[in-house]
Amino acid sequence: DDISIYYYSAKDESALWSNFEEDLGRFDSDSFYDTYNDIDISDDNFKPSMAYGLEDELTQEANNIIEGIQHAFLEWIESIDLQGCERKFVFESDGKILSFNYTETIQNVYQIDNEKIFHIHGRIGGDRLIIGHGDSIHFEPELDEEGNSNRHMFSDAEGAAKSPLYHFKKPVEDIIEANRYYFDSLGNIEMVVVLGHSLNSIDLPYFEKINKIASAAHWVVSYHTDSDLENHKIKLSEIGIDESNITMLKTDLVCNEVRNRMNFSCA
Repeated sequence: DDISIYYYSAKDESALWSNFEEDLGRFDSDSFYDTYNDIDISDDNFKPSMAYGLEDELTQEANNIIEGIQHAFLEWIESIDLQGCERKFVFESDGKILSFNYTETIQNVYQIDNEKIFHIHGRIGGDRLIIGHGDSIHFEPELDEEGNSNRHMFSDAEGAAKSPLYHFKKPVEDIIEANRYYFDSLGNIEMVVVLGHSLNSIDLPYFEKINKIASAAHWVVSYHTDSDLENHKIKLSEIGIDESNITMLKTDLVCNEVRNRMNFSCA
């Protein structure tokens, strides 16, 4: 709770979880630094070595925050109960499934084998879970405009205070490059169906890559609210998808649309 209130600007735990990855980019490193920096350089007892002690303390506390968030996230994912979930969709047998979901909902509810599903950010019981924000992080240049060093006694301590921001920066471009073989295999895709994704800016590069590879595909995109509808239109336009090549539907209508286009049955 202290982390969410003081360093992530969330009013309570529920507010933090509602926009979890976005909030990871709002870590207040300045407040974090100020919390532990009680050094007074004008004090007669001040020693330059105190800066190293501050760096060590901030590094340790930052690691505690990072580990705490990772543990809490895993605990939350593992607490999701899939009992009682009903099938609302039938996946085309020859289709490819790119999942942003860390759970095994598709495997357990829809009885689809693991090898047919690509969990791009990992899954429970499998690879490590990748979480993170997409915000830019300000880096102080090594030199100022006159060529003088910007470094000072507390530079490393200030850097340590930003480590939660660095750690939770989602390496989307690196992930795309590491899985280039998968994306390159999508060239013959005739339809891209987006179910339940908010199309947030963090993950948008994945969809942009798919659009470049499967350039002839028609997009069927689900939305929940009118606000989602407008946001999705904007985001899809940003990555170069023509509005005439997009069908936007409420989630419960997506299956019928896909059935009509691809001629397979819905549940």
